Amino acid sequence: METNLVLEQPAYKTSTFHFLWNVFRNPLDALTDLAHEQGDIARVKLRRRDLFLLNHPDFIEQVLVRQAENFIKGTSLQRARIILGEGLLTSEGDVHLTQRRALQPAFHRHKMEEYLPLMNENTHTHISKWKDGVQVDMSGEMMRLTLNIALWSFFGSAPEGTAERVGDSMKTLVRLFPLAQMPLPESARSLFPSFKEAKADLSAVTEALLQHPQTERALIHILKQNNDGQFTDEQIHSHALTFLLAGHETTALLLTWCWDMLAHHPMAQSILQAEVDSVLGNRLPMPEDIQKLSYTHAVVKETLRMRPPAWALGREAVHDCEIGGQHIPAGSTVLMSQWVTHHDSRFFDVPLHFRPERWFDLDEPLTPRYSFFPFGGGSRVCIGEHFAMTEAIAVLAIIARRWSITPTQFDLAKPKPSVTLRPERNLKVIVTRR
Repeated sequence: METNLVLEQPAYKTSTFHFLWNVFRNPLDALTDLAHEQGDIARVKLRRRDLFLLNHPDFIEQVLVRQAENFIKGTSLQRARIILGEGLLTSEGDVHLTQRRALQPAFHRHKMEEYLPLMNENTHTHISKWKDGVQVDMSGEMMRLTLNIALWSFFGSAPEGTAERVGDSMKTLVRLFPLAQMPLPESARSLFPSFKEAKADLSAVTEALLQHPQTERALIHILKQNNDGQFTDEQIHSHALTFLLAGHETTALLLTWCWDMLAHHPMAQSILQAEVDSVLGNRLPMPEDIQKLSYTHAVVKETLRMRPPAWALGREAVHDCEIGGQHIPAGSTVLMSQWVTHHDSRFFDVPLHFRPERWFDLDEPLTPRYSFFPFGGGSRVCIGEHFAMTEAIAVLAIIARRWSITPTQFDLAKPKPSVTLRPERNLKVIVTRR
């Protein structure tokens, strides 16, 4: 695949102030404009450091795979330790590798046979409360549903009030996270009392789930067994909190975006419903059905392309290196944006159009691997990828069996990039019984 390199340009073609102002106004447009202006390796000076935006799959692969040992998590995610502690998402090097190997059995493909009935039961129970022809807040519904699925799948129970406590705390943390992660002295954090309270409440919920599980699911079993003392008590708590939050929030957003797309593309919704009727009939999905629901899978992938919940990845170079002929100094920040790459017309025809069928047409050998990386890649690819995909396909199928979704507004919901990519306003739709 031909690259678009502009290495001969002036060292800092884009002014720092102009770029930061654009990021403040609209990060998605700012990164897209930067890529269009400077090509596949864009460079901006941020204080004493360089920021490089990589916009080609080959260069993204260099960071995530081929030179992965030279790149650590970016500053923003490092500061997420203020919430998540030293868990799988924030740890580095040998610590991360050891933790991942220990936790991987809870996410093997064969474990989906254990999780799928919990996904089915929770979804069926959740939507049984819907009424024909009424307006539903799909953002809130998917957030509560995926949180309950995470609680039952990872912790074996969902104590009364837990979902509400976690949901309320998450709203506060998401709203204040950009401010709370700024490099402020500890004394300044007293300016955010609601952030501190939300963090403390999440911590209390997590500890209660660890101490009193009704059933020792795979994740709880691994953490409580703690073979060879590989996890400290603090790390056990951090892992549990990480999976509680990351295990539901991004999947909820993915499902919300799926319903937004399907509501505004009734033909795609009809094809999905026809597939579900053919494969499932009147029953809930079984493990072998997930692979048969190929169009449903394509809807999920196309939504991940157009509305990736994780819309950018940051890494920091440990040592000087070179990517695509560009010198990357140690300490530089390297940014890779799923939003930018997934909307690149070199890799996806008519990228602004929702076309699930493209995933049947794409010539895999000719399509660069990292033109599509919604779950990251390399040794740090999201450990819950198979869980999330299984959950998304199952939830879409179960709901589509019984309900048709129509929009309450003419246009697609406007994306709002924060820690994750959310709709600017909660997505509300009309549900009609089939």
